[in-house]
Amino acid sequence: MLIAFTKISDDRHAVTITRADGSSETVEADTRTFLRHDLAHFAVESELPIRKGYWGCVAAGASLGGEGVVGSDARLAESLAGPVQTFFRIEAGPDAYLELLDRVTTLQGNRELATRLHERARRLRGHWKSTPHGGRMELVWPE
Repeated sequence: MLIAFTKISDDRHAVTITRADGSSETVEADTRTFLRHDLAHFAVESELPIRKGYWGCVAAGASLGGEGVVGSDARLAESLAGPVQTFFRIEAGPDAYLELLDRVTTLQGNRELATRLHERARRLRGHWKSTPHGGRMELVWPE
């Protein structure tokens, strides 16, 4: 699935998804409220073994508004995305990610995972900051 974030202004952005089956959906949102959270979900779900979190459910047909985003993967993704959203804002280091993973998951290898998650978040934040007004930040969610 292709996920495109279009920077409309400093305060507004649009998210357009195009699924593998060709269906698509677009929403316009308040950047301050939603962008970090959406990117936090992408970072968390890309780096952890979460296939049916927010983006996985959207790829399978759930709406961008959240209808149809259900299940244990979605709950785990949400429990991580909230704090990671804060980490985006304060530009937290890998230790904050490690503390979160140790508190919320039972996964092995959390130090390496925390480092990867921090790096993914850092790259996403930088990518968005470098996106000009009217420009698109495109991400690919694996099917």
